[in-house]
Amino acid sequence: MTEAKSYKDTVNLPKTQFDMRANAKVREPELQKFWAENRIYENLSQNNPKEIFILHDGPPYANGTLHMGHALNKILKDIINKYKLLRGYKVRYVPGWDCHGLPIELKVLQSMKSQEREHLTPLTLRHKARDFALAAQKEQCEGFKRYGVWGDWEHPYLTLTPEYEAAQIGVFGQMALKGYIYRGLKPVYWSPSSQTALAEAELEYPEGHTSRSIYVAFGVTKAGEAAKDVLMPFLTILALLSGRLRLGRFRGT
Repeated sequence: MTEAKSYKDTVNLPKTQFDMRANAKVREPELQKFWAENRIYENLSQNNPKEIFILHDGPPYANGTLHMGHALNKILKDIINKYKLLRGYKVRYVPGWDCHGLPIELKVLQSMKSQEREHLTPLTLRHKARDFALAAQKEQCEGFKRYGVWGDWEHPYLTLTPEYEAAQIGVFGQMALKGYIYRGLKPVYWSPSSQTALAEAELEYPEGHTSRSIYVAFGVTKAGEAAKDVLMPFLTILALLSGRLRLGRFRGT
Protein backbone atom coordinates (compact mmCIF):
# COMPACT_ATOMS: atom_id res chain seq x y z
CA MET A 1 0.00 0.00 0.00
CA THR A 2 1.49 3.33 -1.08
CA GLU A 3 1.79 6.16 1.41
CA ALA A 4 -0.60 9.10 0.80
CA LYS A 5 1.13 12.33 -0.20
CA SER A 6 0.04 15.93 0.31
CA TYR A 7 -1.28 17.79 -2.71
CA LYS A 8 1.18 20.62 -2.04
CA ASP A 9 4.02 18.33 -3.07
CA THR A 10 2.49 18.05 -6.54
CA VAL A 11 2.26 21.84 -7.14
CA ASN A 12 5.25 23.49 -8.78
CA LEU A 13 5.64 26.71 -6.72
CA PRO A 14 8.55 29.17 -6.92
CA LYS A 15 11.06 29.19 -4.09
CA THR A 16 11.18 32.73 -2.67
CA GLN A 17 12.04 34.52 0.54
CA PHE A 18 8.78 36.50 0.51
CA ASP A 19 6.67 36.10 3.61
CA MET A 20 3.22 34.58 3.26
CA ARG A 21 1.80 37.45 5.33
CA ALA A 22 2.24 41.13 4.44
CA ASN A 23 2.92 42.03 8.10
CA ALA A 24 2.52 45.70 7.13
CA LYS A 25 2.74 46.96 10.70
CA VAL A 26 6.38 45.87 10.78
CA ARG A 27 7.37 45.98 7.12
CA GLU A 28 6.10 49.47 6.26
CA PRO A 29 8.25 51.29 8.87
CA GLU A 30 11.23 49.24 7.67
CA LEU A 31 10.62 50.30 4.06
CA GLN A 32 10.20 53.95 5.01
CA LYS A 33 13.40 53.81 7.07
CA PHE A 34 15.22 52.34 4.07
CA TRP A 35 13.87 55.14 1.81
CA ALA A 36 14.96 57.81 4.29
CA GLU A 37 18.44 56.42 5.01
CA ASN A 38 19.24 55.94 1.33
CA ARG A 39 17.58 59.24 0.31
CA ILE A 40 15.67 57.50 -2.47
CA TYR A 41 13.34 60.42 -3.21
CA GLU A 42 16.14 63.02 -3.03
CA ASN A 43 18.42 61.07 -5.38
CA LEU A 44 15.71 60.38 -7.96
CA SER A 45 14.31 63.92 -7.88
CA GLN A 46 17.78 65.42 -8.43
CA ASN A 47 19.52 62.90 -10.70
CA ASN A 48 16.75 61.74 -13.05
CA PRO A 49 17.61 62.64 -16.68
CA LYS A 50 14.38 64.39 -17.75
CA GLU A 51 13.16 67.90 -16.97
CA ILE A 52 11.59 69.04 -13.70
CA PHE A 53 8.01 68.05 -12.89
CA ILE A 54 6.24 70.07 -10.17
CA LEU A 55 2.93 69.05 -8.64
CA HIS A 56 1.20 72.10 -7.17
CA ASP A 57 -0.71 70.75 -4.19
CA GLY A 58 -3.47 72.64 -2.41
CA PRO A 59 -2.49 72.48 1.25
CA PRO A 60 -4.66 70.83 3.92
CA TYR A 61 -5.83 72.71 6.99
CA ALA A 62 -3.68 72.19 10.07
CA ASN A 63 -6.75 71.69 12.23
CA GLY A 64 -6.64 68.14 13.54
CA THR A 65 -5.76 64.51 12.91
CA LEU A 66 -5.81 62.93 9.46
CA HIS A 67 -8.86 61.15 8.05
CA MET A 68 -9.78 59.19 4.92
CA GLY A 69 -10.12 62.38 2.87
CA HIS A 70 -6.49 63.24 3.58
CA ALA A 71 -5.42 59.71 2.65
CA LEU A 72 -7.30 59.73 -0.66
CA ASN A 73 -5.99 63.19 -1.56
CA LYS A 74 -2.32 62.61 -0.77
CA ILE A 75 -2.02 59.03 -2.02
CA LEU A 76 -3.56 59.86 -5.41
CA LYS A 77 -1.12 62.75 -5.84
CA ASP A 78 1.77 60.56 -4.69
CA ILE A 79 0.86 58.04 -7.40
CA ILE A 80 1.29 60.81 -9.99
CA ASN A 81 4.67 61.84 -8.54
CA LYS A 82 5.98 58.29 -8.37
CA TYR A 83 4.81 57.64 -11.95
CA LYS A 84 6.74 60.70 -13.11
CA LEU A 85 9.81 59.57 -11.16
CA LEU A 86 9.66 56.17 -12.88
CA ARG A 87 9.38 57.97 -16.21
CA GLY A 88 12.66 59.77 -15.45
CA TYR A 89 11.44 63.24 -14.43
CA LYS A 90 12.95 65.33 -11.64
CA VAL A 91 9.90 65.50 -9.39
CA ARG A 92 9.69 68.43 -6.99
CA TYR A 93 7.00 67.99 -4.35
CA VAL A 94 7.01 70.51 -1.50
CA PRO A 95 4.21 69.78 1.00
CA GLY A 96 2.45 72.65 2.69
CA TRP A 97 -0.20 73.52 5.26
CA ASP A 98 -2.87 76.21 5.53
CA CYS A 99 -2.41 77.51 9.06
CA HIS A 100 -5.02 80.29 9.01
CA GLY A 101 -8.78 80.45 8.99
CA LEU A 102 -11.98 79.64 10.78
CA PRO A 103 -11.59 75.80 10.89
CA ILE A 104 -8.53 76.18 13.12
CA GLU A 105 -10.14 78.82 15.33
CA LEU A 106 -13.27 76.68 15.75
CA LYS A 107 -11.16 73.72 16.87
CA VAL A 108 -9.48 75.92 19.48
CA LEU A 109 -12.80 77.30 20.72
CA GLN A 110 -14.28 73.80 20.97
CA SER A 111 -11.40 72.73 23.21
CA MET A 112 -12.00 75.62 25.63
CA LYS A 113 -14.52 75.88 28.45
CA SER A 114 -17.25 78.50 28.30
CA GLN A 115 -15.63 80.51 31.11
CA GLU A 116 -12.35 80.66 29.19
CA ARG A 117 -14.11 81.85 26.04
CA GLU A 118 -15.81 84.71 27.89
CA HIS A 119 -12.46 86.40 28.64
CA LEU A 120 -10.82 85.50 25.34
CA THR A 121 -9.35 88.41 23.37
CA PRO A 122 -8.71 88.31 19.60
CA LEU A 123 -4.95 88.40 20.15
CA THR A 124 -5.05 85.52 22.63
CA LEU A 125 -7.20 83.49 20.22
CA ARG A 126 -4.66 84.05 17.44
CA HIS A 127 -1.82 82.86 19.65
CA LYS A 128 -3.75 79.75 20.67
CA ALA A 129 -4.68 79.07 17.04
CA ARG A 130 -1.02 79.40 16.00
CA ASP A 131 0.14 76.92 18.64
CA PHE A 132 -2.66 74.50 17.72
CA ALA A 133 -1.86 74.74 13.99
CA LEU A 134 1.85 74.07 14.50
CA ALA A 135 1.12 71.01 16.66
CA ALA A 136 -1.42 69.70 14.14
CA GLN A 137 1.04 70.24 11.27
CA LYS A 138 3.69 68.09 12.94
CA GLU A 139 1.16 65.34 13.65
CA GLN A 140 -0.17 65.36 10.08
CA CYS A 141 3.35 65.38 8.65
CA GLU A 142 4.21 62.14 10.43
CA GLY A 143 0.93 60.65 9.26
CA PHE A 144 1.62 61.50 5.62
CA LYS A 145 5.03 59.86 5.92
CA ARG A 146 3.34 56.71 7.23
CA TYR A 147 1.12 56.78 4.13
CA GLY A 148 4.32 56.30 2.15
CA VAL A 149 4.08 59.69 0.45
CA TRP A 150 7.39 61.02 -0.92
CA GLY A 151 8.26 64.69 -0.68
CA ASP A 152 10.51 67.31 0.89
CA TRP A 153 9.05 66.86 4.36
CA GLU A 154 11.96 68.60 6.05
CA HIS A 155 11.25 71.90 4.27
CA PRO A 156 7.47 72.37 4.03
CA TYR A 157 5.76 75.71 3.55
CA LEU A 158 3.45 77.04 6.28
CA THR A 159 1.15 79.97 5.58
CA LEU A 160 1.83 81.50 9.01
CA THR A 161 5.59 81.94 8.61
CA PRO A 162 6.74 85.56 8.14
CA GLU A 163 8.55 84.63 4.91
CA TYR A 164 5.39 83.19 3.36
CA GLU A 165 3.23 86.12 4.45
CA ALA A 166 5.80 88.59 3.10
CA ALA A 167 5.79 86.80 -0.26
CA GLN A 168 1.98 86.98 -0.35
CA ILE A 169 2.04 90.72 0.32
CA GLY A 170 4.64 91.15 -2.42
CA VAL A 171 2.50 89.32 -4.98
CA PHE A 172 -0.59 91.27 -3.89
CA GLY A 173 1.33 94.52 -4.34
CA GLN A 174 2.35 93.57 -7.88
CA MET A 175 -1.26 92.70 -8.72
CA ALA A 176 -2.44 96.03 -7.33
CA LEU A 177 0.15 97.97 -9.33
CA LYS A 178 -0.97 96.18 -12.52
CA GLY A 179 -4.60 97.11 -11.87
CA TYR A 180 -5.85 93.61 -11.07
CA ILE A 181 -7.17 94.63 -7.64
CA TYR A 182 -10.26 96.83 -7.65
CA ARG A 183 -13.28 97.62 -5.54
CA GLY A 184 -16.69 96.52 -6.75
CA LEU A 185 -20.16 95.73 -5.46
CA LYS A 186 -21.24 92.21 -4.50
CA PRO A 187 -23.13 90.56 -1.63
CA VAL A 188 -21.13 89.26 1.32
CA TYR A 189 -22.74 86.33 3.13
CA TRP A 190 -22.65 86.26 6.92
CA SER A 191 -22.81 83.27 9.27
CA PRO A 192 -24.63 84.19 12.51
CA SER A 193 -23.44 81.02 14.26
CA SER A 194 -19.75 81.39 13.35
CA GLN A 195 -19.88 85.21 13.36
CA THR A 196 -17.81 85.49 10.20
CA ALA A 197 -18.17 86.19 6.49
CA LEU A 198 -18.67 83.23 4.18
CA ALA A 199 -17.46 82.57 0.66
CA GLU A 200 -20.05 81.60 -1.93
CA ALA A 201 -18.56 78.09 -2.10
CA GLU A 202 -19.24 77.65 1.63
CA LEU A 203 -23.01 78.09 1.23
CA GLU A 204 -24.68 74.70 1.38
CA TYR A 205 -28.43 74.14 1.54
CA PRO A 206 -30.21 70.82 2.12
CA GLU A 207 -32.33 69.44 -0.70
CA GLY A 208 -35.79 70.97 -0.73
CA HIS A 209 -34.70 74.03 1.22
CA THR A 210 -36.80 77.16 0.80
CA SER A 211 -34.95 80.38 1.51
CA ARG A 212 -36.71 82.90 3.74
CA SER A 213 -34.35 85.70 2.80
CA ILE A 214 -35.83 89.03 1.71
CA TYR A 215 -34.51 91.95 -0.30
CA VAL A 216 -34.98 95.38 1.26
CA ALA A 217 -34.24 98.69 -0.45
CA PHE A 218 -32.72 101.44 1.67
CA GLY A 219 -32.52 105.02 0.56
CA VAL A 220 -29.00 106.43 0.16
CA THR A 221 -28.79 109.80 1.89
CA LYS A 222 -25.10 110.38 1.26
CA ALA A 223 -22.52 108.41 -0.72
CA GLY A 224 -18.89 108.24 0.28
CA GLU A 225 -16.20 109.60 -2.01
CA ALA A 226 -15.06 106.10 -3.00
CA ALA A 227 -18.60 105.06 -3.95
CA LYS A 228 -19.62 108.12 -5.96
CA ASP A 229 -17.95 107.03 -9.19
CA VAL A 230 -19.55 103.58 -8.93
CA LEU A 231 -23.03 104.81 -8.03
CA MET A 232 -23.21 107.77 -10.42
CA PRO A 233 -24.23 105.77 -13.56
CA PHE A 234 -26.98 103.99 -11.59
CA LEU A 235 -28.26 107.22 -10.09
CA THR A 236 -28.34 108.87 -13.53
CA ILE A 237 -30.38 106.00 -14.98
CA LEU A 238 -32.78 106.06 -12.03
CA ALA A 239 -33.24 109.82 -12.42
CA LEU A 240 -34.04 109.44 -16.11
CA LEU A 241 -36.51 106.64 -15.48
CA SER A 242 -38.27 108.47 -12.69
CA GLY A 243 -38.57 111.58 -14.89
CA ARG A 244 -40.15 109.58 -17.72
CA LEU A 245 -42.58 107.94 -15.34
CA ARG A 246 -43.71 111.28 -13.98
CA LEU A 247 -44.27 112.65 -17.49
CA GLY A 248 -46.13 109.54 -18.57
CA ARG A 249 -43.79 109.05 -21.50
CA PHE A 250 -42.06 105.86 -20.33
CA ARG A 251 -44.30 103.42 -22.24
CA GLY A 252 -43.49 103.15 -25.91
CA THR A 253 -40.34 105.32 -25.84
